[in-house]
Amino acid sequence: MLRTLYLHIGAHRTATSSTQRFLHNNAPALLKQGYLYPFGVRRHMDLMNEVFAGKRSAAQVAGALNDAARGQDVHTAILSDEDVAMRRDLSPLAALRRHFDVRVVYAMRRQDTWLESWYLQNIKWQWNDSLAHVTFPEFLARSEEFHWIHYDRFLAHVAGLFGAENIVPLVFEKGQMPDGPVLAFCRAVGLRDMSEARKVPHVNSSRSPQMAEFMRLLPLDRAATDVRNALASACETVDRRSLGHKGKQSELLMEPGLRRAVMARYADGNAAVARHYLDRDALFLDPLPPEDAPLASLTLPADPEVLMARFVAPLFEALIEKGAVVNPRKAGAAKDRG
Repeated sequence: MLRTLYLHIGAHRTATSSTQRFLHNNAPALLKQGYLYPFGVRRHMDLMNEVFAGKRSAAQVAGALNDAARGQDVHTAILSDEDVAMRRDLSPLAALRRHFDVRVVYAMRRQDTWLESWYLQNIKWQWNDSLAHVTFPEFLARSEEFHWIHYDRFLAHVAGLFGAENIVPLVFEKGQMPDGPVLAFCRAVGLRDMSEARKVPHVNSSRSPQMAEFMRLLPLDRAATDVRNALASACETVDRRSLGHKGKQSELLMEPGLRRAVMARYADGNAAVARHYLDRDALFLDPLPPEDAPLASLTLPADPEVLMARFVAPLFEALIEKGAVVNPRKAGAAKDRG
């Protein structure tokens, strides 16, 4: 009898990082229940990159998984990498069906809020040079590039490779995930006993949209990873300490008419997914935000003195405090003493 392999492939902005952290932190407890979260990594991005680059075959992945499971009472393995969804052709993974009973877990977030959240992530972390500094209207003009949020088309491609019966759809809404997205994922893959699991983490906390706008204007995409991380951490400190933004911030960036127009583009596809996989008419059940819901601010102070006092000077203070700015004289003296 084949082991089951769950491929958790996204989408982004659906608590994927929190889910991965939970599975990684609780790997020993999961193993007691026969679930293998393998290779000692939080996210299986490097493995997936090797598969899609042709550096590792599905048979080699299967061999590595079976080696990791050898001598253990393992009936199920889980691999997780949300960037898989960004790829237009997932066929390099299809051969895994020769070795496992493969099921694909895909969480879907309503497209208007997904676009808002994905925009803020892109301008804050700047891993994609072409999106790192765009304005929100410029970003929306390129929304068709995000093909994986046309859920009907994306799942049709997945179904063609793995079978529609092997797709495990999740809907990222509070009402449809009453105990949170991490536990919703666990239940979807058959994990029931969480008594030995550590607390469900929350990672990828969002900075305020105003701080995201400030970061959009910084050349983070030109910095080495360690420098970028130091700057991002310092910006988070400024956001909390200088701007007073604590806790979850509103990410509403679309005025009501634009939001309705955006969702109209996805309406037919969403309805098709709901009918095919959930046996109902609507994929998303939460209403759109009220017409008078306040929008998040993407505006920086026009007065340069205010901008310096609230953003720039506190950023330097945070960098100095974190030791990210080195005094060259002290560094040279220390080197001389060495």
